[in-house]
Amino acid sequence: MSTIREVLDRKGGAVVTVGKDVSVLEAIGIMSDANIGAVVVSDDDVPTGIFTERDYLRKIALKGRSSADTRLHEVMSSPLITVEPGDSVETAMETMTTCRCRHLIVSDGETMEGIVSLGDLVKHMLVEKEAEVEQLSHYIAGSY
Repeated sequence: MSTIREVLDRKGGAVVTVGKDVSVLEAIGIMSDANIGAVVVSDDDVPTGIFTERDYLRKIALKGRSSADTRLHEVMSSPLITVEPGDSVETAMETMTTCRCRHLIVSDGETMEGIVSLGDLVKHMLVEKEAEVEQLSHYIAGSY
């Protein structure tokens, strides 16, 4: 059974964090430049929430709010939904389904280790299944 640690090890990359008083316009610019769907919002270097593309659509665009005048702390999702590095990929996917979210913060105690998206988990599972099919094919062909 795969763990979230394995997903993070394969994925790599740091978590993009922004301050709680950053404007939504600045945050979506950062997200666009980094080609990511979410940023972690922090207050004095303590993660307090997450701002996602979905938050933008539901809390800014559909409400007719100004991206330039709205601060992240006004529209971020909080509290953070987390998983631990040792949790299974399946457990993380169940959490996402239950919470109806697409991103989970990976934390080990008080330390933020990373972030995983639904896409990261699906990609990891596909790579694993492809390796399993390859192994079975070699076994059947007698060339393991």
